Amino acid sequence: MIEYIKGRLVEKNPTDVVIETTSGVAYLINVSLYTYGKIKETETLKLYIHTVIREDAHQLFGFFFTGGEGNFP
Repeated sequence: MIEYIKGRLVEKNPTDVVIETTSGVAYLINVSLYTYGKIKETETLKLYIHTVIREDAHQLFGFFFTGGEGNFP
């Protein structure tokens, strides 16, 4: 289980961000509009992660604080 991901913001979209860690791995992370609005363009970003594993996909959802899952409809 992933607790959080911290790294350099590579890409920012209203529904997702890409964070590259110091080890060179880039993660696509879904975010809410609330989290999107809080992200600054040039910063090291730390997002707490909720992982959803389905038969056809593994998805990561990112939040600035633990318990942020309620921000998704």
